[in-house]
Amino acid sequence: MSEKLFLIDGSALYYRSYFAFIRNPLINSKGENTSATFGFLNTMIKILDEERPEYVAIIFDTSKPTFRHEIYSEYKATREKMPDDMRAQYPRMVDTLKKLNFILIDKDGYEADDIIGMLSHKYGNKDLDVFIVSGDKDMAQLVNDHVFLYAVGKAGAAPDIMNAQKVIDKYGVNPSQIVDWLALMGDTSDNIPGVPKVGGKTAAKLLGEYGSIPGIYENLEGMKKSALKDNLANNKEQAFMSQNLTTIDLKVPMDVMLDDIKFNVWDMDVVSKILKELEFPSLFNRMLALTEADSDFIPTDTSQYEKEAVNYKLVDTKESFDGFLKELKRQKKFVFDLETDSLDSLTANIAGIAFSWKEHQGWYVPINHFDIKLSEKEILRSLTPVFTNPKIKKYGQNLKYDHAVLKQHGVNVQGIYFDTMIASYVLDPSNRQHNLDNLAEKYLAYKMIPISDLIGKGKDEKLMTDLAANEVLPYAAEDADISLRVANILEDKLKEHGLDDLFFNLEMPLLEVLEITETNGIKINLDLLSKLSEDIAKELAKLEKEIYDFAGQEFNISSPQQLGTIMFEEKKIHEELDLRKPKKTKTGQFSTSEQTLERFSEHPVIDKILNFRKLAKLKNTYVDALPEMVNSKTGKIHTSYNQTVAATGRLSSMNPNLQNIPIRTELGKEIRRAFIPSREGYSILSADYSQIELRVMAHLSGDETLIKGFQQDNTDIHAVTASLIFDISLEEVTADHRRKAKEINFGIMYGMNKWGLSNRLHISPDEAELFIANYFATYPNIQLFMRKAIEQANEQGYVETMMNRRRYLPEIKSKNRNIREFAERMAINTPIQGSAADLIKKAMIDMQRFIDTQEDCPAYMLMQVHDELVFEVKDSYIKEFAGHVERIMANAMPLSVPVVVESASGANWLEAHE
Repeated sequence: MSEKLFLIDGSALYYRSYFAFIRNPLINSKGENTSATFGFLNTMIKILDEERPEYVAIIFDTSKPTFRHEIYSEYKATREKMPDDMRAQYPRMVDTLKKLNFILIDKDGYEADDIIGMLSHKYGNKDLDVFIVSGDKDMAQLVNDHVFLYAVGKAGAAPDIMNAQKVIDKYGVNPSQIVDWLALMGDTSDNIPGVPKVGGKTAAKLLGEYGSIPGIYENLEGMKKSALKDNLANNKEQAFMSQNLTTIDLKVPMDVMLDDIKFNVWDMDVVSKILKELEFPSLFNRMLALTEADSDFIPTDTSQYEKEAVNYKLVDTKESFDGFLKELKRQKKFVFDLETDSLDSLTANIAGIAFSWKEHQGWYVPINHFDIKLSEKEILRSLTPVFTNPKIKKYGQNLKYDHAVLKQHGVNVQGIYFDTMIASYVLDPSNRQHNLDNLAEKYLAYKMIPISDLIGKGKDEKLMTDLAANEVLPYAAEDADISLRVANILEDKLKEHGLDDLFFNLEMPLLEVLEITETNGIKINLDLLSKLSEDIAKELAKLEKEIYDFAGQEFNISSPQQLGTIMFEEKKIHEELDLRKPKKTKTGQFSTSEQTLERFSEHPVIDKILNFRKLAKLKNTYVDALPEMVNSKTGKIHTSYNQTVAATGRLSSMNPNLQNIPIRTELGKEIRRAFIPSREGYSILSADYSQIELRVMAHLSGDETLIKGFQQDNTDIHAVTASLIFDISLEEVTADHRRKAKEINFGIMYGMNKWGLSNRLHISPDEAELFIANYFATYPNIQLFMRKAIEQANEQGYVETMMNRRRYLPEIKSKNRNIREFAERMAINTPIQGSAADLIKKAMIDMQRFIDTQEDCPAYMLMQVHDELVFEVKDSYIKEFAGHVERIMANAMPLSVPVVVESASGANWLEAHE
């Protein structure tokens, strides 16, 4: 088997890593952007883990001109300057890579492409396969039987490895023709001129017929007269110059021996120090795993499971269980953690239950293992008095799942007190890593046993119940023990930061409410969705034909690359509208995002393309997907609510994502029509907060004019705002006035500037600036609130909601203006959106408590979507219950303005909205 040499286009990877996080940059505690460094390291670790190459080199461009600038002084002249915070990271990233034993190569006068070309040409042979990690099309000219282009797979997907056939499939030419193909079509990213009006398909067709640029010009006279022939004739010198620019130099004068670039694994002591400085704890375990695969090295500053250092016991007999139970009953608090055979809490079987109430100690009670089969019924019956005793505090990680599984097995746990995952989220809501492995690493410098060590992965993955109980003991008991150790730390931190009230009185009670809501589930009308799917399929086929007719060929409409090529290179729709064609993305293809395509919306084909996309997305995401999500046991769908994702405190949902179902489109309404009650004689009740974020903004800002507007009965606050900022009476307010006022009302709280408002209202920036000025003159305290929020974020490093939820904003000190301004918008919006999130969470808790305290209450909470709660209620009780809902939701959190809740009911979710 051949050895592997990986050549990394370092400059390209650095750019890609930076821009991958451009919408949500990683900012450390010092306010420094570390996105590019993290992304680069993350990619390198992924390559090393998946490919285990013997040789690795990272090649960079230098800042000096190259021989190509001598050929063409405008070469790469259109490249934008590197962003300041990206440039600031570069020295540290280079230093980090060197400390991690990576070999870095560059040479003045040459590009990274040339050095990569030289090395791949020199070393690619039957004994060594070369993989080039780059998204640059130029590199395709290097591909042969032993040289491949390598694109790292996204989110668990396999890498895309391009061989010669794939080059032909993608570009329509073979690798040896890539140089001429690029030379003919030009390259805007490198400012290579090419031949005007020759696109990729035309270039490929010419090369297919004539072989090369010299071949084209040798046969030019024989071509029939056409605009293409004239273009080629008039740009011959430019074509050959472009050919020189796109040719990779395979003879760079450098002496790089294979032994020089042999990969040597890093020193974990160095890794630990570097990752602490960079604040990248999530990379540690992955780098450690690579180290252990390479050697027996174990770092000195981290610990892992050692049998002698802990006391983990298997409770596998009646005698040992009786002794264990006696001890458990004495405890005032304990951690419990279930091992199961499924992530579906409604159908999961319990393999066993782990417990811990003292650090470094743990017990595992096996229930369903092939070698031990204690009576599940007897064990759960014996544990029920402890689990249902509300005076004994229950701790754990992701307790919502464990609580739901036990409830399905007849045990309704009481005294749910502390969830480490939620505690971690409350302390650091911007961090997405709240799993136990990360918490152990972050707070204990401890590497947990990977679950894959037990059950494997992929097609060889086993169930927990397939394993012997003593195999599972260390893993299960460790989960409980580490959860206890982490909980002891986080409980102190919550008190230290003043977040204990938010945690214990809002987030933890909400956990149980979400479990109930998820378990309730909601029924869907399968026949309606089936008919809807057929109708959409017909409409998609019609749109597809119309788009194909315009294009003159069939293609993949969902492919941005194919769509961009046809619309802007072949059909040139921008020229028809007298507009500039869109810029190309970092991957060298035209942007076909919705925002980009809307610039060309006057062309009739664009509306068809956008409509095709919307229909296809809704069909795939909801219409066809919802029936697949119906639980076989209940006949309902059971969405999962994420309590630890949104930095503002809002809930999100998955399987399905209820938040993304369109509200105003006809198709979105039809999807809502499919959500129906599961019980005979029941209806759907929807209760929705009216303009809650605006009301919260009025409360937080204390603006008297806005408060007064909300205190009037039946006030249309958008009409009131329009009246005030346009200086007209309420009677004179038109629909257009109100629409503009609504955009301003909601835009201001998201920090919208004059450019954003001008884009939304299709007015000039000057006119938008005047609207904003009038708005602040009307509501002066709102502007004061915004300034104070930004000041607080700068001074304290965080902003707070009404319930003291914090969002840390280290980006507020960034030197990059775009990132800093994004943080300033978050400083304004988070107290508003976060307080609204706290409000509806409190309302959910209060509503469930009301339901629980009513004897045989014929009402069930089914969903939470944005500012709306959805219930299934018995028809004879619905009027009375609606009154309770409106009262409880309106009084969940006191504001200085009235909180209005609007409710309605119907035979389905759509009718409950109308």
